[in-house]
Amino acid sequence: MLVSGPTTDFQRINLAKLEVNYASHKREPLGKSFNRGHKLPAHMQRPEFAFGMSGTFCESAKELLYPSRSDRLMNSQEDEARYKKSHGSVAPGEQKHRNYRWEAAKIDPARHRFGVKPVERDAGEVAVILNPEMNESTVPLTVAPQHLEDRRTLYDHLGKPRHLGAADTDNLPNNHVFGVTTQDSDSAWQCIQGEYSPEEQQPDPDLGRAVNHGWRNVTADSRLFGIPTIRSDIPAPARRSIADGQNYGDDADAQTLLYPEEFASSGVSNAEFGEPRDKKYLQGLFQKIGHEVPDEDFELIWKQATHSVRYTSVGQASIADYRDALNDFFEAQGRGPAALQQWQSGVQSM
Repeated sequence: MLVSGPTTDFQRINLAKLEVNYASHKREPLGKSFNRGHKLPAHMQRPEFAFGMSGTFCESAKELLYPSRSDRLMNSQEDEARYKKSHGSVAPGEQKHRNYRWEAAKIDPARHRFGVKPVERDAGEVAVILNPEMNESTVPLTVAPQHLEDRRTLYDHLGKPRHLGAADTDNLPNNHVFGVTTQDSDSAWQCIQGEYSPEEQQPDPDLGRAVNHGWRNVTADSRLFGIPTIRSDIPAPARRSIADGQNYGDDADAQTLLYPEEFASSGVSNAEFGEPRDKKYLQGLFQKIGHEVPDEDFELIWKQATHSVRYTSVGQASIADYRDALNDFFEAQGRGPAALQQWQSGVQSM
């Protein structure tokens, strides 16, 4: 039963009655510790008794992590000087002293400034050096046009050589052209093309052929050099090695490999079906594959097969010839007695 709201006294009493039979409730009642039956000595039953050993006074963890400025924890001056000498390290922000004897040189390191003192203080200030316009005694620079300077280089100057790339252009007429006049000689086109006679324009006699004796290959037009891929010019060995990959003309061509014959997997080629066969051989072969016919019908089928010239000559029959004749017989037989009689009459008239 589900009861909402706070637990009542009746519910608590009822729950206590239900749990009184549990071993855990008997061993550890509510509000009391588990009693294992141990009997402690008399001194351990005193209220001031405590387990463990009393500790001795030493540095606290706070002093170890954040040491104070007490004399007991600070190093002496001798220890600090010894540490600086051995480790070459100083405190953060502390100036490093090398124990120079400044008094012998009459120098106060707190006020002395090293360097050369300028002769004129006003003329050597950094602001005046970076900003020359602040110095009134300095004449400002004047930027002259470039064409004016170029014109000055055209004239002679005392103690200086004259500019060789310029001339006295003041006395030249307006239609003056610099450079050398064209001479009466061959033009650039003639220099490139040349003036060669028809005989000189002919190719060299050794172009495309050898002219030295002993290096000429004069053979017939039907002569072929090299070794053919298919060695049909030599007989195949009686016992071919497994590592012999030479084609002696008896291997299959590319067409046969790409488009194999219907019964190539069984080792039977299409040419086998066109070979002339014996009469008894054909009759027994087709009987084994389930096409047994009466003797009088077989004679007619054999007669039609021997008159076919599709695969063999007249008077001979192959598997393909007999198959075609047998198919005609089955087709006439399937159309009815009239068609079968017509087929028989046609074969007998051959």
